Amino acid sequence: MAYTGPRIDADVHHAWRDDAELLPYIPTRWRQAVADRQFAIGPAMMSYPHTAGVNKRLDTYPPIGGPPGSDVATMQRQLLDPHNVSRVVLGFDVGLNAAVANPYLALALVQALNDWSIDRWLSQADDRLYGALLAPTHVPEEAAAEIRRVGGHPRIAQVLLPWNSLGRPFGHPVYHPIYAAAEELGLPIAIHAGGGEVAMSTGQTAAGGVMPTRLEFHTVLPQTSQHHLLSFITHGVFERFPNLRLMLSEVGVTWVPWLLWSMDASVDELRRESDWVRRLPSEYFFERVCLTTQPLEETPQRSQLIELLEAVGGLEDVLCFASDYPHWDTDEPNYVERRLPEAWLPKVFYENARRFFGWDTELPPAATSAQAPA
Repeated sequence: MAYTGPRIDADVHHAWRDDAELLPYIPTRWRQAVADRQFAIGPAMMSYPHTAGVNKRLDTYPPIGGPPGSDVATMQRQLLDPHNVSRVVLGFDVGLNAAVANPYLALALVQALNDWSIDRWLSQADDRLYGALLAPTHVPEEAAAEIRRVGGHPRIAQVLLPWNSLGRPFGHPVYHPIYAAAEELGLPIAIHAGGGEVAMSTGQTAAGGVMPTRLEFHTVLPQTSQHHLLSFITHGVFERFPNLRLMLSEVGVTWVPWLLWSMDASVDELRRESDWVRRLPSEYFFERVCLTTQPLEETPQRSQLIELLEAVGGLEDVLCFASDYPHWDTDEPNYVERRLPEAWLPKVFYENARRFFGWDTELPPAATSAQAPA
């Protein structure tokens, strides 16, 4: 192995064991409806059927029962302990609640899920477990209130936008109350591929519409995140909120050179339409944005990937390792080690995420589940 130091895993997915575990956190007015399955709140609610139920590694099903990602001990044994992980950022599951159209139910579910995550996961004795809080984007003012309600918890690491409920890119001014609250609490924003746009929602994952196959869905996932990033720059999010940071999760990395070159080449046109574009788009990107490594693209030759990433300059300072555990296309650390330059690995596995999340002090050596029991 080329790298033996500590790791921070910036994208891990956790889940509840069954509805009975989550129901106590749901307000009474919605609890019976959920119990009667009038509204689906588990993995089955993911509205693109070609992904529902088939996007997890079979070996990650806990021996005590429940879906992948629902058991701390299994996660410790399979991910944290063997890979020298100092911290993970737990981000629920892909597409969580993306198809919930009712804004009042969406708000109730988000509040319940945040409380469940803090109670069942972030209160564990294992201090490697950090998490995202969900922000209900249907109602940005309520989302800001939710951030202020729970965002001060010491193990909350970021604000996750779980759906694109208003059909506008996330840089649009309608979402700015969310960013004001996040900046106030010193929390970065995370946009996860597939979490904001799915069938039956107001935003689609691909420009062409609903995708009937897994291959189409998986291939074009970066498309919406590219739009969200461009909208952050066009609508002046980084100028309006000078301390806000943005993480793009599970969208790959090889598209970045093209988009940065394209935006910089069009900067005069961008400025003509928006007086908030006051610097080169690439400058905003390298100062305020990080990307997770998973899925790190498979080029025919390793040298081709490195040549492309080095062509833009500076990507070694914005990539953060992510396993995407427990999904079927998990990137194990040794895969990332084989694909990237050895000199990049301390930054990618540890230093970039530590800086991005504001964990400025040196983290303690990675513990084990025996040292930090669940």
